[in-house]
Amino acid sequence: MKNSWPELAIVLVEPKLNKNVGAVARAMKNFNLGRLLLVSPGCDHLSDPARALSCGADDLLERAELFTDLDTALADFKLVVGTTARLGKYCQPVYTPAQTAEKIEELGNQTPVAIMFGREDFGLAREQRRHSHILSSIPVNPEFSSINLAQSVLLYGYELSRLQSADRSPQVAAELATHSELQGMYGHLRKTLETNDFLDKSNPDHLLEYLRRLFGRASMTHREVRIIHGLMALVDHLSGRCR
Repeated sequence: MKNSWPELAIVLVEPKLNKNVGAVARAMKNFNLGRLLLVSPGCDHLSDPARALSCGADDLLERAELFTDLDTALADFKLVVGTTARLGKYCQPVYTPAQTAEKIEELGNQTPVAIMFGREDFGLAREQRRHSHILSSIPVNPEFSSINLAQSVLLYGYELSRLQSADRSPQVAAELATHSELQGMYGHLRKTLETNDFLDKSNPDHLLEYLRRLFGRASMTHREVRIIHGLMALVDHLSGRCR
């Protein structure tokens, strides 16, 4: 079975249980997803229990890429999908797994994409969600929204597999900005807006959360990121002259 998404990675942030990591590897192999990233894992992904639950997907566990922080792990991805069960004001809009798969398909299968899952007992924390370009959630019973980590990965793998037979012409992803470039842009935005007292001092992240969602949906290019940097640099220059 050919891997139709060779540049797609499943990212587990702070997984706690080695059995869950093994089960995730099994789910990934069910749909031929070959790249597993572990960020600050709290377990041994190469332990016997992990291998047992992988049910023959040991090769994925052995190839897993380990990182200590999200900035490094996500630096080169062009789209980062954060999964969440939280549907508050900072988590809008939220795409279903099917809608998420369609968005990934639009970029073509040569685009580096990360689908990020949080810790089993808590999911992605707010600071971790800020690394997401778009957010996705599985529509489950709101009175019982807890879902196993491997089951979640399985659902996204299935939705991606439904598009594998579609007549897709992969788009060149070279012009899309990387996660690292976007993070630099957000840092510049924050600094400029804070310097000019544009942000609410009691909750400076309020506006920035919305800006992240806006720019994340836009699939920005290298050039567009440079334009935002240029605008902020102009504001920095003008505000400096007025002091």
